[in-house]
Order: sequence, then structure tokens, then C-alpha cells
Amino acid sequence: MIKALDIRNKAQPSDFDVSAFLRVYQMRATNVMWFLGAGASRAAGIQTAGDMIWDFKQRLYRSHKRLPPSAITDPGDPIVRQRLQRYFDSLEGFPAEGANDEYSAYFEATYSSPKDRRAYLDDLIGRGKPSFGHLALALLMAQKLCRTIWTTNFDRTVEDAAAQILGGTGRLVVADLGEPAKLNTAVTEGRWPVYGKLHGDYHSEQLKNTANELRAQDEAMRDCLIRSCRGNGLAVVGYSGRDASIMEALTSALDGGKGFSGGLFWFKRGQDQPCQAVIDLIASARGLGIDAHIIDNESFDELLSDIVRFLPETSEKIRTIKGAAPPRLVSAPLKKSSTATPVIRTNALPLISHPVMCRLVECSVGGWNEIHDAIKMAGVDIDAQRCRDGVVAFGRDADVRTAFGNFDIKRFESRAIVPARLEHETGELALLRDALFRAVGQRPGLRMERRGRTVFLIPDPSTVQPSVFNTSDVKSVDRIVGVVENTAIGWTEACKLRLDYRLERLWLLLEPRIILDIPETATPVQTDQAHEFVRRRRTGRHNRLANAILDGWVKLVAGDEMTIRLRAFGISDGLDAEFEIARTTGFSGVAR
Repeated sequence: MIKALDIRNKAQPSDFDVSAFLRVYQMRATNVMWFLGAGASRAAGIQTAGDMIWDFKQRLYRSHKRLPPSAITDPGDPIVRQRLQRYFDSLEGFPAEGANDEYSAYFEATYSSPKDRRAYLDDLIGRGKPSFGHLALALLMAQKLCRTIWTTNFDRTVEDAAAQILGGTGRLVVADLGEPAKLNTAVTEGRWPVYGKLHGDYHSEQLKNTANELRAQDEAMRDCLIRSCRGNGLAVVGYSGRDASIMEALTSALDGGKGFSGGLFWFKRGQDQPCQAVIDLIASARGLGIDAHIIDNESFDELLSDIVRFLPETSEKIRTIKGAAPPRLVSAPLKKSSTATPVIRTNALPLISHPVMCRLVECSVGGWNEIHDAIKMAGVDIDAQRCRDGVVAFGRDADVRTAFGNFDIKRFESRAIVPARLEHETGELALLRDALFRAVGQRPGLRMERRGRTVFLIPDPSTVQPSVFNTSDVKSVDRIVGVVENTAIGWTEACKLRLDYRLERLWLLLEPRIILDIPETATPVQTDQAHEFVRRRRTGRHNRLANAILDGWVKLVAGDEMTIRLRAFGISDGLDAEFEIARTTGFSGVAR
């Protein structure tokens, strides 16, 4: 379960999570506005403010040192960032890393002319196109489940998504710094949906990018935001909260506890720490009795996917979004029986959730061997597979670009992982498999080992004890590892991993095994002896013994809670792969 951060007592997590928000949003949809930050446009191929900060730093650094672009090939590399930061820390006039004015200060230092700043944004933002989340948000607009959206972004992804889903741009009222009165008029006349761009459209002549400009945020737009927040709730996603003018407006909207009548919900990525201004805002809101929460959520796309799949008004209409398919759940009540129904436990753990987006790179790289060689040559840590449209990948964007930069990249964008592409062996299924096994292999006491096309989990005998596979009345395992008598052949308890798509969902299959490490010096007689040892050791592992061993592997993989969330990379600058696995295996029986 995704836990919210409890501002009042960090030692006791709040019970309010994404699933709770889904239920709340169903009841308050028309009374909850959306606020989108740069993180909401990341999946659309648009850099966030954090990405741009490091781009500014490397441009400034190279210009100061008179260096070519090849001098800094990856601004996302932690070592490169440390070097850049040390340089700017040694200079006067630059804010500290993470300071609220870092973006505006470095942007203005890099390009002092508004015209140049506008050209920079034109180049970056012009490449973006709506992601699944933008299209899902437009679907909520079409169903009158989203009336107002605010943003600090300059791109046109929301407008483009609305045009696609609503059949044109006429229904969406868009107001930027050039026409702030449009918002007041639309709200007064009840013309929904409305879209307020607080920092101006990126084509606007009044772009707000420097510290002086941010302090002079258009008063009319800010006042409209404050008034709207006083009479509605607000869901904030992909926004860091580092713009002082915006945070002052949201704080003003608290209005002594009268504001945010529909609640205040601030979504953050699980590994990110909210800035102090956000923590203070939520703490103040809760202190005034406002329903306010900071909630962990992996991405804008996944949050909107959860919402449109949950709401009855949109769950079936999801099929209108290109590349998406609705979940299909069938109710099949068991028939009554006068006799006991036999039940068989399977070795399959259900995946409650899995990534719905990955990176798609269209380039000239060949098949898997060439992809593998490119990753190895680049020295980066990513997962990638070939699909019919190019290469699909998880990992840091900079690493993906580095791996395939020599293969004439034509497209670099987000791609929806749809169920239809998981029903048979595809690049997307292989990519999810690699990422899931990577994540599981990071569990304490375990390591992942590939033998040909087969993947095993190997326990660490220094931390994993035989007792994990035993119960009070079943002693199924006496040792984890050993050496076959009179040979140099080692053996270990292990678990073969498989990923399968059945019954319209993904399953992680656990197959307990005993594997051998046979050295080249082993004789045929010793090899036969080792295989006989394995056969004898596995003899009798049925029913209760097999059940206890499976329980042990489930505990090692999924822990003691009902579900567990695992991440493949633990990154924030790219597309990570996060999975939620239930620890209760599948069961089958006969309905009489």
C-alpha cells in the first residue's frame, strides 16, 4: 500500500493513500481542481525544472572553460554533477544546490535575454506531445469530472490532449498571463473546463522565468487561483513547490481554515522528499482542520491511469484513448456444493500493479545482441528490449540516450504498456520481466543469477537460515547450501523465476529448485552422482513439505505484509519500474 506522509507525526504514517484518494475523488470530482507541475510533463518528453537546472549548469561551465559538448556527455551522472556543483559553489552569486531560486538564477545567468530564454523553451517544449496522463485528464474533462486545471508549465500538452479527446480546442478555456480576465469570466459564467497557465504560455511575450519576474507574478491570475482554492479542493501532481509566489498564493487560500473545501492532496514521487514550503503548507492546512495530505505516487501517468480505470464513468471509455485498454473483471459466483471442494495452491503471486509506461527509442540498433552490446559499451545500467517500433527501456533517460546515441535516434518518447502486448511474448513483456526480476533480486538475502535464459534467485546462506522454509511441524530443509559428497560440486537451494500473463493479469511464478555448480574438472561419474543427490534431496517434497518451502520463498520475495512494492532502479530522472506484489498465491478449485 502506498502510504501518505503524516506531517503531524512522521513516526506514524497516515492511512490516506492513492486508493483512498480514488474513493474521495469519485465523490468530489467536480470540486477538486488539478495543479500540474513540470513532473506531469516528464512522460511527454519535456524536461523538468530539475533537468534544466543541470543543463544550465553544464552550459555555463563549458562556456566558462571554453569546452566542447563532448566534455560533458551526461549531466545526469552523479560524478559529473558533483564536479559542476563544486565549481559553482566556488563562485559568488549562485544559489546553493536545492535552493528555491536555483532554477530562475541559473536560467537568467545562462540566458539574460527573454528572447533567448523563449528560444530555449521553444526548442525543448516543442518536442513534447501528450502522454497517457494528459489524455486521461482530457477524458475526465469530457465526462465533466475535471473542471479546472492550473499549471506552471509552458507546454501545450493539455491543450493537445483536449483537442484529441474533446474533438477540438473550442471547449477548453485557456488563460495565460496575456489574458487573465478569461479565467474570471469563464468561472463566473460556469464555462468548464478552464485551464490557467500561471507562468504564461511558452509562446507568450510575458514568460515568467527569472527571480524578478516570479516575484511580479500577475496579480489577477494569482487572485483567481486564491479564490478558486477557497471554494474548491486541489490535487497537486508533478510540482515541487519551489515557486515562492505560488506557495504564497496557496497559503493565502487556506483562509483560516475556510479554504480548500474539497481537500488539498499533494502527490510526490516515493523517493523524493517534499520541500519545506510544501511540508509547512500541509501542516498549516491540517492544523486548520482542512483535509490535507502528502501522498506517495510514482508518476502522473500512473495516477491518472488509476483514476480513469476506477471511476465508473470512464472505466469503459478508456478504450477511446489510443493505446489503452480497460480492465475486464468478470464476476463468477461459485455454485453451492454439499461436499467439500478440493483446493489446489499454485506457485503464482499476483502482480497488483505494474508499470504502464516505458521509454520508446526509435533508432537503427539491431536485435537483442546488438542492444546488449550497446548497453555494455556505454557502461550504463538500464533494461532494454527490442519491439516492433524500436527499443523499449527503463532507466535514467540520460543513460538510455547514451546507450543508443550512436544509432541515429529518430524518436525518444513515452510508450504505454497495454495488456494486448502482454498476452504473448513481446518486447514489452520481456522488458517487464527483466525489470521485475531485477527488483526481486534486490531483496535482502537474495541475489539474481541468469543461467542461459533461466533466472534463479539464490539465497545468501550467511543471512538466510533453513528455518525460513520450515514450520513447527514440518522440517523440509536442513541446509541452504553444500557440496556433494566426494566431489567438488556445489549445490544450493534456489528458486526459478517466471513471469506469465493469465486471466488478464501478470503473475510471478516461483519454482523452488536445487541447482548445481559443476566445475569443468568434474568427471562424468561425479556429475551423475551430483544429479542423483539432487533427485534424492527433492524426493518426498510434496504437499506439506512443498507448501512450507513455497511459503519460505514467498516470505523472502514478498515479506510479511499483505503486499510489497518493489522498484527496479530507485531513480527520479527517467522512467523507473515499480511493481506491487501480493503475498497470497493463486488458488484453484472445482466449482460444483
